[in-house]
Amino acid sequence: MGGAPMSDNSKMHELVALRTALGFTQSRMAHEIELNLRDYQSFEWGENEIPDLYLRAIERIAMLYAVRHKNPMLVPPALRAEAVQFARMVEASV
Repeated sequence: MGGAPMSDNSKMHELVALRTALGFTQSRMAHEIELNLRDYQSFEWGENEIPDLYLRAIERIAMLYAVRHKNPMLVPPALRAEAVQFARMVEASV
């Protein structure tokens, strides 16, 4: 997502919001991003800062699930806006 860097607290909240929107357990999300459960929990619980790489991977997972389930609300709002802009660019170039 673009814009200013996120604070640790906002990253933690985004992480939980993404996971719950997808209907995933902590265990399932840890598996999806190839982490052990305890390491994933340390991100959600604010014990360790989640690297942006993992947030981007989770956003990508959300995008894939949104397409599969035909539910754009599974994608974070800022990412939805970027996806719409991208789709318009693709349409314009065709």
